[in-house]
Amino acid sequence: MVTSRKTLRAFDWCELAELGQTYRGKVRDCLWGSDWGAIVTSDRISAFDAVFPQAIERKGEVLQSLAVHFLQLAEQIVPTHLKEVVDPNAMLVRKAQALPVELVIRGYLTGSAWRDYRAGSLESHYGLKLPEGLTQHARLENPVITPTTKEAAGHDRPISCAQAAHITGRWDEIEAIVRQLYAQGVEWAAGRGLLLVDCKYELGLVDDRLVLIDELHTPDSSRYWLDQPGDPVQLSKEFFREWLLEQGADRVIDIPPTVAQAISERYLDLHQRLLGRDLPAPEEQDAQSRIHQRLKGILCAS
Repeated sequence: MVTSRKTLRAFDWCELAELGQTYRGKVRDCLWGSDWGAIVTSDRISAFDAVFPQAIERKGEVLQSLAVHFLQLAEQIVPTHLKEVVDPNAMLVRKAQALPVELVIRGYLTGSAWRDYRAGSLESHYGLKLPEGLTQHARLENPVITPTTKEAAGHDRPISCAQAAHITGRWDEIEAIVRQLYAQGVEWAAGRGLLLVDCKYELGLVDDRLVLIDELHTPDSSRYWLDQPGDPVQLSKEFFREWLLEQGADRVIDIPPTVAQAISERYLDLHQRLLGRDLPAPEEQDAQSRIHQRLKGILCAS
């Protein structure tokens, strides 16, 4: 059950901003120094490239807790940007030069891939040819990678793996990392009665070496289903996307309290299923003050 608390809608960097450049993403608020970053994961929720006005209780804590767990696990495959966890909503990371592409690997024909397949646009978007007659949510014999660009403004654009290879110049290495990470995530999920359906990965460079950045195998970056017969039971943000599509929403709309609570409960449920434990009880101190004090103590002393 969700415990009432003040959500972390946005982080105000105040005087810490003098230490570096601030950036506000859809969910994360960042401070970037010369070779480090401080990332605060808020309770904001986004979908279809839009950020919604209502925050989701404890969502940021779930995202960071899962990201930290899977980033540590991923070190068996590729170095990651994670340096230190300083708060349930904040971490320090190594600064990397992000590659200008995002990689989504899909083990099932669902979500936007299903919509593209049904519309006949998978090939024009991603250069993919799948067999005819597949059904929604069908398991793909071999997972496929659907890259996109990372646009500074506007929507990211779907591209083929050949185009991604041209942009990055080191596709064989990137593809191997993505497929290993997905296999690792699938195995972890399977041991807990879940299917890791698809997920997004972002990579960057530190001293010309590939490094895994951003979040990993969280309900914002990945799609999870219960491993059971019948229609999929969504445990990730796809539940919210489906609700928006049911509303016919073509713009940002208010999220009713009951829907916001249902989203929060699904995030918390997924955390428990994946890690075998609940989140710790919420800290009493206001998140803004708490995170500011901890980051100030670390960053100003360095």
